[in-house]
Amino acid sequence: MRTLRVNDVLEDRILVSRESARLLEDPLSAIMLSAKTPGNVSGASPVVVDFQGVEGIAPSFLDELLLIFESLLGAEITGGERCLIVANPPTRLSLKFQAIARGHGMSVQALADGSWSLTDAGNSGT
Repeated sequence: MRTLRVNDVLEDRILVSRESARLLEDPLSAIMLSAKTPGNVSGASPVVVDFQGVEGIAPSFLDELLLIFESLLGAEITGGERCLIVANPPTRLSLKFQAIARGHGMSVQALADGSWSLTDAGNSGT
């Protein structure tokens, strides 16, 4: 699994702006590139964004994060499934976050450990 710990990049405990999400673009890109191997370009391994220590995120922050994720995966995925895990989310999964995921062609579900799994809408099993 490829993991980005938000607190390693951002000091804010409440993430509200698109600009804050943009600060994660380069570290996320580096993690995704470092995990690439010659035989694994399908993007099948999920990307984990760990929000441990964050107290809140705004819908605009998540929307921008998904835009960044899509942009970085654009050239990487060839027939594979997009999968983003939001670990240690600072809030429960709500209808507004589900709507944001749908806007990106993804579905989101809460996992047993409280994490959110965002996958291509047609492949979620929900």
